[in-house]
Amino acid sequence: MDNQSTMASQNDARQFKFCQNCGAKIDINAVICPHCGVALPAFTPASSTPVATTDGKEGSYWWSVLGFFIPVAGLVLYIVWRTSEPKSANAAGLGALIHVVLWTAILAFFVTLAIMTA
Repeated sequence: MDNQSTMASQNDARQFKFCQNCGAKIDINAVICPHCGVALPAFTPASSTPVATTDGKEGSYWWSVLGFFIPVAGLVLYIVWRTSEPKSANAAGLGALIHVVLWTAILAFFVTLAIMTA
């Protein structure tokens, strides 16, 4: 009898999944949780765990760091990636922009200081 109840619970687990937001037991084919209304990520029945799909287009602050220290590289990456990887392109371009603005402000400060002391 234990074997039948184990198989029944396994079949039950295959037909349902749990919402990551509210934890409610929902149909495996549901796209939106009927209890809380949150959109559900892609589901892989083999592992019985929901998997967030990524398309590899996430930006990283490391591109901003690269763009800051090497602004020409940041500008080139922005131009090359702006349509294919917009988040990474924006991060690299933002780093380059911050570098240019910061050094322009520093240069303007020292030029103003030199003019005032002369």
